[in-house]
Amino acid sequence: MSNPLELEFVLVSSDYATMTAVSGGVKKYGAKFILAPTMEAARDCLNRRKIDGVFVDLEVAGALGVIEGIRKGASNSKAVIFACVMSSREYTETLSAGANFLLRKPLNEDSVALHITIAKELLERERRRYFRHSVNLPVILKDSGAEQHARMTNLSESGMAVRTIPALRHSAVIDFEFALSSGANICGKGQVAWVNTEGLAGILVQTFRGMGKEQLAAWLTAQEELAVKKDAPDR
Repeated sequence: MSNPLELEFVLVSSDYATMTAVSGGVKKYGAKFILAPTMEAARDCLNRRKIDGVFVDLEVAGALGVIEGIRKGASNSKAVIFACVMSSREYTETLSAGANFLLRKPLNEDSVALHITIAKELLERERRRYFRHSVNLPVILKDSGAEQHARMTNLSESGMAVRTIPALRHSAVIDFEFALSSGANICGKGQVAWVNTEGLAGILVQTFRGMGKEQLAAWLTAQEELAVKKDAPDR
């Protein structure tokens, strides 16, 4: 069965034993795995894609800088960070840099899988916040008093992509209103995060009005459950 919330991890390490343990533990959990052997490779990877969890080997040069960089970054600032440490002397500074969990080396597959399981709620909560569900919904957008009717192409707890004519202004703060298939009416305020030449724009939600946040979260959860049932093999 495929999972619409399939998780993706990065390991920052050049140590073969650590790579083997993390790779095996991540795959045992059914998640994806990317290896970044250096600080530079890690930064390049984290700048290019959205990641759920990062394993950082403290023996890599600049490891604490990688952790601090993740926390100060944009797209992955909320990623769950698993620090692979050699001794208890590294605990305080590693946690202060922004690590969520500490794994004592040498690692093994079972320990890695166990820590992912422990972090499951934290990992999936963040994934739900940005996971985009494809939709085709009418949405009303108001920018500085000017109103237009647009089409929404995807939706998550944190934002949406819309197709508009005319194009939205980058960084503009706009009001939005749309109705879900459940009948719930969702209103709020957001900011245009990106636009392209094809008439598409991404809007990050800033605030919801009324029970909009709770109603959207419930609808998205229902969509995830439907996707899981749809992908389940026939018995």
